[in-house]
Amino acid sequence: MISFLLALLACQHPVGPNHSEPVASRPGHLVVVHTNDLHAHFSPGRASWLDGQPDIGGFGAIGATVQQLHEENGDDRVLYLDGGDILTGTPLMDFEVRGVKGGAMLDFMETAGMDAWVLGNHEFDIGLDHISQFVLASKVPVLSANIDALDGSGAPGIIGVQDHTIFDRNGMKIGVFGLTTDSLARLIGSGATEGVDVRDVVSVAREQVAILEPQVDLVVALTHVGLDKDKQIAEAVPGIDLIVGGHSHTALNEPIRVGDTWIVQAGCYARQLGVTDMTIREGRIVEFSATLRDLHLDQAKQHEPSFALEKMWKERIGAHFGATIGKLTGGNIERIGGDETVMGRWASDTVRWAVDSDIGLYNPGGLRADLVEGPITRGDLYNVFPFGNAIVQFNVTGQDLVGLLLRNAAAALHGRHPVMQLSGIDLRWRVRAGAPEIVDARVAGKAIDHTAVYSLATNSYIAGQWAYNLGFEPKDVTVNEVTVYEAAVKRVEESEISPPTNIRMFKEDG
Repeated sequence: MISFLLALLACQHPVGPNHSEPVASRPGHLVVVHTNDLHAHFSPGRASWLDGQPDIGGFGAIGATVQQLHEENGDDRVLYLDGGDILTGTPLMDFEVRGVKGGAMLDFMETAGMDAWVLGNHEFDIGLDHISQFVLASKVPVLSANIDALDGSGAPGIIGVQDHTIFDRNGMKIGVFGLTTDSLARLIGSGATEGVDVRDVVSVAREQVAILEPQVDLVVALTHVGLDKDKQIAEAVPGIDLIVGGHSHTALNEPIRVGDTWIVQAGCYARQLGVTDMTIREGRIVEFSATLRDLHLDQAKQHEPSFALEKMWKERIGAHFGATIGKLTGGNIERIGGDETVMGRWASDTVRWAVDSDIGLYNPGGLRADLVEGPITRGDLYNVFPFGNAIVQFNVTGQDLVGLLLRNAAAALHGRHPVMQLSGIDLRWRVRAGAPEIVDARVAGKAIDHTAVYSLATNSYIAGQWAYNLGFEPKDVTVNEVTVYEAAVKRVEESEISPPTNIRMFKEDG
């Protein structure tokens, strides 16, 4: 069955020659289609921002829209780019295709007609060897100009990755270069970046523009650095016509213009598709429009080869992860709601419960999906905890704990750092002279004793990146043989769950 489907995909690629006369044939016309932060999502997912929270998107809908744009504009006028973080997020990552975990994403991307993608930080989750194999398995060009070899030669740090590539479209040359976040070492807990030199994105962008501008009609930066950094690059580096971004999961309903540079980004999880329509004359964009399309299933016909892949993988994953193991009652467990979220409470409760510690701690960025009221499957929990992080435990003094809580309150106050999600702690704080001040802090109902020692449970990423996440180096860390995902499965199997409602961080007025 699988071999038949692959043969079907090979002969029904949506970007094959189109001999019909295109509707739009004006000189300089170009359509750039874009996605980002797919995170191994390939099927429809819940759109929490829409009334009724319908399921939208998936590669069946993406492939259909890309094909429609080719038919309307002509193959010579369409370019499909992706802003990175292809991997990590769904049980698709547990399957090996083309000799690499997550390799099925390459089938989806190629079948939908993707032309290039940039390395994101989550491509490194399983290690440098894995991403090297993944890049070599990709038939679509993989870009990243700021990840170099350690020898100082300027050679790519990963075999097969290109600094840039040049496409011929509608009589024009389109130069596309890639940038991966230069915070890579902080974001990856596996040590996967120790074998490469991750260079500053602004300086590398200048280098790439200098190389490409004399050769091409349009310079495109395909980035996985986040919207704020995209704006900094646009301001600091003249000569970039378009930035197609990723990393911050920003659904830009309207494009942003900084100087002569346009910036676009298309949300995440394959639920939306960005479409830019532009006219280029003498190396400048003279007409530009950009839309972000919610891929409603009742409005988009399915692209049969992509839909066939989608259906096949949903069935395979369902056989492994689709069985109901428990129930959620009393409402959804979600990541929305401010600095402290219901999902953050549940995750920090889960790690504390798993090893019977005094305190639980969880990073909000490690929570990748919500739980919807009703039956819960293993797949639902995998989508929340896809990283395979082990639960770790260590002791913390009362003094260090107070420092951690002040740091957390400062994060809530200034918004420059993620607010760690707490369990086992009741914190009341306020602002004095522009700085956070603790009014009351308790563990298990008792005021924190600066001389006491408390046990703290969290995930291995937080402990590994302690300087960023904790502010102090944990001692005698015990790494348990259970992952956060496995602990969540056990908790759901043992009893019915409900959204935790007790607030752990309360900010007083005045």
